Amino acid sequence: MLKFTINKFLDLRLEDGKTNVYVNNELFIHCKYILLDITLDKIEEFERIYSIDEAIERLNKYVEIPRDNKRKLFPETIFWAHCSNLQVWYENEYNTCLIHSNLAFPLLKELTKAGDTLAAKVFREEVAKRFEKSNMNVRQFLLYNHYLDCLNKEELDILLKQSKSSLIFSVTTQLKDLLNSNLANFKEIKELIDIIVFIDLVYNRNLIIHVLDKLNTKKRSHFARFLIFHLNYKEFISYKIPYGRFSTYFEDVLKNIYVNYPEIKEFLKSIDSGFLNNSLSLDESQSYGFVSYL
Repeated sequence: MLKFTINKFLDLRLEDGKTNVYVNNELFIHCKYILLDITLDKIEEFERIYSIDEAIERLNKYVEIPRDNKRKLFPETIFWAHCSNLQVWYENEYNTCLIHSNLAFPLLKELTKAGDTLAAKVFREEVAKRFEKSNMNVRQFLLYNHYLDCLNKEELDILLKQSKSSLIFSVTTQLKDLLNSNLANFKEIKELIDIIVFIDLVYNRNLIIHVLDKLNTKKRSHFARFLIFHLNYKEFISYKIPYGRFSTYFEDVLKNIYVNYPEIKEFLKSIDSGFLNNSLSLDESQSYGFVSYL
């Protein structure tokens, strides 16, 4: 067995050909690895990439090893690569931009529990920093895994206020791209809806109205339909809040759309009082496929 010690709380061990991470001598995780096989003509795509998460997202089409690839790496090589990555991560005061967020934040949380004072110091700072400045995938990860719960009420309120403009900008930019053709991938739109509605419901915000305001008339009309369909399709909603609260939120959204966006009043008029009781829903093929505006 090979062992590499980062500090008194964190070490890596090569066991049965696998790299394992230990916190306080307890097995934390088995490391999966990813290789960026980038040719020189693609190196410019690394410009303006500030985190491993962004690199993987932007260079996703290159982050794959063909099954017939002859360049097999020995377990020891993979082990020492992981050791180097986590050593650099520690030497840079656990900067979460240097390793993938799926590993960085759970590991920081576990190190904090183990009594690592450096981890405890930077954990909340990293959560706030990455939520405010990172891409939507990282924000979604932090939200759905409740990492924002490490902040107190005042810190959380400040963070959400500071992040409001960038969140709305990111969501509306992606929505405009998705709504730019006659066919839109409902699954991708649904994921954006979920992020905003999650923040609205869990943290008592009204970001969805601001998103609607940022869209032009045509795109707003299309998006409002997707929004209403998805909120009604409760089998795919898991905000973990009382249904009564969700129902009230949904009704408020409907009222706001009806009052402020006359271009979709006729659509809303077609919905009777039974709408919230599952009288209308999308089937699975529509929810996860491409939906036509026409």
